[in-house]
This record gives sequence, structure tokens and C-alpha cells, in this order.
Amino acid sequence: MIAACTPPLRSAAHRIAVVGAGYAGLAAASTLEHARQCVTVLEAGHRPGGRACTQQLSAELALELGATWFHGGVGDVAEKNPVFQHAVGAGLIDSRPEVEAVPQDAGGTTADHLRVAWQQLLASGKVPVEQEALARRAWRWREHLQRAMDGCHSTADQSAQGLALYDEMPGGVHAALPAGMQAVAELLAGQLSDVRYGWEVRRITWGGPGGISIECKDGSRLEDLDAVIVTVSLGVLKAQHGTLFDPPLPADKVAAISSLRIGTVDKVFLEFENSSIADINETATAAVPPSEAALDSAAGPAAEAAAEPAGPAAAPASGSEATTADAVVSYAFLWSEPWEADGGVAAGQAASESQVPDWLKGVFSLRFGGPEVKLTGQAGGTAGGARGGVGPPARQRPAAELEDESTDEEFVPCAAAVRPTSYQAVAWVTGEAALAMEAASDEEVLNALRQLPTLFPQVQLPPGASWDSVKLHRSKWGTDPHFLGSYSYLGPGSTPADVAALAAPVCATAGQNAGAPVLLFAGEACHVKYIGTMHGAYMTGRQQAEVLLCALSPAGG
Repeated sequence: MIAACTPPLRSAAHRIAVVGAGYAGLAAASTLEHARQCVTVLEAGHRPGGRACTQQLSAELALELGATWFHGGVGDVAEKNPVFQHAVGAGLIDSRPEVEAVPQDAGGTTADHLRVAWQQLLASGKVPVEQEALARRAWRWREHLQRAMDGCHSTADQSAQGLALYDEMPGGVHAALPAGMQAVAELLAGQLSDVRYGWEVRRITWGGPGGISIECKDGSRLEDLDAVIVTVSLGVLKAQHGTLFDPPLPADKVAAISSLRIGTVDKVFLEFENSSIADINETATAAVPPSEAALDSAAGPAAEAAAEPAGPAAAPASGSEATTADAVVSYAFLWSEPWEADGGVAAGQAASESQVPDWLKGVFSLRFGGPEVKLTGQAGGTAGGARGGVGPPARQRPAAELEDESTDEEFVPCAAAVRPTSYQAVAWVTGEAALAMEAASDEEVLNALRQLPTLFPQVQLPPGASWDSVKLHRSKWGTDPHFLGSYSYLGPGSTPADVAALAAPVCATAGQNAGAPVLLFAGEACHVKYIGTMHGAYMTGRQQAEVLLCALSPAGG
């Protein structure tokens, strides 16, 4: 809801700057321009979309480096996803795409609730003693999947209450965009009058009796502004708020920036060369020979009954198939080390894993095909995660709900394996592992990934592909100076009040604009229910623009 109107700003010719051309900034600028305001959008990078980034490799192939799915708000529901609605209006996706279908006062961290769920699973008797070691590995995989879905650095760093307060938009729908999420941002930016790329803001001077001024790193300036809407990431605010604003931000704003968290979630893409001249459709449907379909190097049930299996395990995702040329095949990597750094679930580390970089053990799956890969001719409405299932298809339900479902089914490992037919694969990596991956060179990353088939012999490549002929593409959200993180979330000490404080406008304290909002903040970190989402960012941008328009109105109401 929009707060009551504040005193009107001076003059009829209002000049407003929007810092950032992600979805929050684009929504704010569009709302203001529709109200006939003079708006300039300053974007540090050279494209719109922010963390919605589609890398075009060729006319036939693009990769979704950032946001991948629309979450909820599509179809016949009252509350629409605004980004999805723009995509529908532009003909980028069908209005009815193919889709996949904790108490709010919960305390502690998400890891606390995962720990309880794990103990309940063990106590239920659903896990045979001989499968307990394998179950430990699966639980570690589950924790890493939770990180990727929720964008947190670690579930031990995530407030369970914050996750519980996250809400799906009505409709419960998750759909990818065939053209890539950046396409909607390009559409919105193209409708604006003044978007300036490469304008990296260095300082916003806002405390004087005159107008606001903005200085950019290249020396460019904007003067005599009436208001500024800041939509930079929480990571940038954490790193630069002390030098970005003159005078400094109010203490409650700084405290909120410090309390809230931003996690790093990266994608690592492998583009394999197809050198095969065989009939791909025929060979790709062949199942893995039984001797290669075991869960680890000790293939039979007797070996699985050992206290600790000798090496890491790879299990294809449940439901993976290779019946069509575009089937998605995912391998889930069940590493042997603990799922918690504090040893909450004890497990020994296999000797075969000790020689690989630590960050590689943060790679919890490898998926061939899927919605992260955009191919020419891809049908509209591709379902995010509808097949393959190991990548994070959506924001997850509250962790505490895991306690209610953890004993519903027996733990039954699946050893079925198939050969991929897609020549593009993606791995997700989070937290400290993601940051370490970003610090490594391309060759170091490739050399580490080339060790996967030795550690997990069940992993197969598509026909004609080789680990010697592969290209690497990856995101670096954690160290990119324009973002410094992927998704925001509430940390163990954070509360919804911190989100409200971050989103609260800063009002002028002197001059004829005293009491009127002059610094406004928007972005995915500014929405409690939809934190970490494109639609949450868009909604906050639109809302802050409406707050400002209310203050600009001659009657002030």
C-alpha cells in the first residue's frame, strides 16, 4: 500500500533521476513518464535488465545467466505478475504457458528446520540402516538446492521467518521465457525517453537547500534534480552507501542495509562440440548399461550397506527421460562430506574428493538442456524445471513445512541413467563455493569440471561430445561491481522491519521541500513477500514512483 501523501515538491517542471535500469528502475521510470514527468535513467552497465541477463552466443543459442522463471501471477488470477504481463503484451510468451505446478512466526534459521526434518526422517524408520550414509549425501544435496532456490549464501545464514514470509503470487505458476528475461527489460527500456548506459553513479548529493546533484565516475553530472529513485542492488548499497550519499543516509537506513543479506548464486554453462556423425536421435535414446548405472563405484546393494560408501555418488534426477531430442537430463551429485560446516550430519570425506577444489563440491547437479538454454525455434511457454528437476525451478516453500512432509515416503534411491541429447549443460553453485569459482580462471574452472566424470562415472555426455572440446560460460554475480550478489534475503537477525526501513523514502529536512521525499529506494530487497524476484523489484519501483507522484501533485493529496 502507498503511504499518505507528503507535502508537494516545488515547481511544475520536475526533474527526476532513476539510478539503475533493472526491473525496479524501469518500472519507476515508466510510471513517472506516463505521468508526464521528466525522467533520466542512469545505468552503470551497457544493457537493461540488471540481474535478468540473457547472453546471446549466436543467432541460434542464448544462455540465461540470471533470472530464469516467472513466479506466479499468470492465468486467471486477480494479482498479475507485471513482468509476465509485459511479456504477454509483447508476444514473447503465451498467456497460458506450460507450467509446473513454516509458520510465519517461525524462529531460527532455515538450517535449523532442515536439521529437525533430517532427525525426523531418521526417527521415522523410513531410511534403512544400510541406506543412511546415502541419505546423508542426499540431504546435503537438498540443502544446496534450497540455497539456489532461495538465493541465500547458506541456509544457516537465512532467517526461517523471512523464508516463511516469502509468498508466491496467486496461481502457483513457474514459467521460463523462451526469448530470455532480458527481452522484457529491453522492451521497457525502449519505451523510455532518456536511458543513459555507462553512467556509473559515484555520488548523490542531496542534503542542501537546492536541488539534488549526481556525479558519475566519468565526470558526467546531473544537476538541480527534484528527486532520485535508487534501485541499485543491496550488495552495492552495502559496499558503497558510505561514499555514494552526501550527506550519509539516516542511521535506520544504514542499519537495515547492514542487517539484510544478499547471497551469490551462479550458473556455469558448458557448451560441448558435437563431432558425431552418427544418428543422434537413435543413439541418444539408449539407456546406460546396467554396470554404469550404479549410484557409486560400489555398484550393488551389498556395497551400499557399508557404513560409508567409498566415493561420491551421482543419481540422475527422478523423472529424467531421453525419449525425445530435447529431453532434459540431470545428474544429482551426492558428495560424501557433511551438509553442514559444523558437522550436524556426520560423514567422512572420500579420498577421491580430496584432490578437487573445494568449490567444486558446491556443484550439486549438472543438467543437460532445460530453460536456462535458449535455442532458436524453442516453443513458447517452456516450463521451468518441468523435466530434469535438479536445477532450482522456483522459490521453495517455507523450510518448516519440510518437517511435515519428510516422513511421507520411504527413501528410495534411483539409479536409472540416460544419455543426454543436449550439447549445453548448466551447473548451479552458491555461497562461498560460487565466490571461489568466480575467483578461478576459466581454465581452472574447466579443469575442475573435467574431474566430474572420474568422480561420478555415471555422468555421460551426448553423442560425439568430449570434455576436450568444450566452451565455458559463467555468471559472476558475487564479484561484479555493479551487483555484488544475486538475491536478497533476511538473515538470522533480520526482520520485516528492516525491509520496510530500506524501502522508506528519505525526506528533505530543509528548504521549501522540507518533509517531501527526495531519495526513494526500490528493488527486490525492498519487498518482504516477493523478495528476490523480478516482479517484487518491479512492484517496488512502481510503488516508489507513485509515492513520488503523490508528493508532486499540486494539492499534495
